[in-house]
Amino acid sequence: MNKKPLTKSSYGFTLLEILIAMAVFAIMSVMAYSGLRLLLDARASTSIKSERLAELQMTLYLLNEDLAQIVLRKVRDEFGTDELGFHTGTADELLTLTRSVPAWSQYQTGSRLQRISYRFEQDESKKYALYRLFWTTLDRTQQSEFRRRKLINLEHIRLRFFDNEWTDVWTSEQAPKAIEIALDVAGFGEVKRLFFIHD
Repeated sequence: MNKKPLTKSSYGFTLLEILIAMAVFAIMSVMAYSGLRLLLDARASTSIKSERLAELQMTLYLLNEDLAQIVLRKVRDEFGTDELGFHTGTADELLTLTRSVPAWSQYQTGSRLQRISYRFEQDESKKYALYRLFWTTLDRTQQSEFRRRKLINLEHIRLRFFDNEWTDVWTSEQAPKAIEIALDVAGFGEVKRLFFIHD
């Protein structure tokens, strides 16, 4: 019997062809991995900025709600000392005020008033953050409880007050006509917001 001669299509791949195919595959894999890594890094960065933006929006919303509902009602603290309805700047305390609460609010418990305090303090990770504290009982005792909420990490915060002119310190028993709050937020820089106080 005569054997058919082997044609070129009968042979397997040569070693050189396999090496070239592997090199092309390796290059494409590296390119694909680099693209995926860039995509994942961008997603992580966007997620962090998105969370920080949500925290900033919530902080500004709460400040706006609290400052729009100021009531100049004096209170007694845990030690029986009188506090003004609106005052600023004692230790880490930036701003303390009494505000009215809508009847439909989940925090409305008999009294239509709340005591609010904003404080700039270090958190557990030694970073500075803005906190909001509130009491549903105005005239407190040492057993009075409050709720504390961390709002946002900040590099710095600055308040200015307006009556007839701008000032960095507020000592009047009355509330100012407006408050400018500048928040230094990592990744966003300085964010300024002007709040008008209703008479």
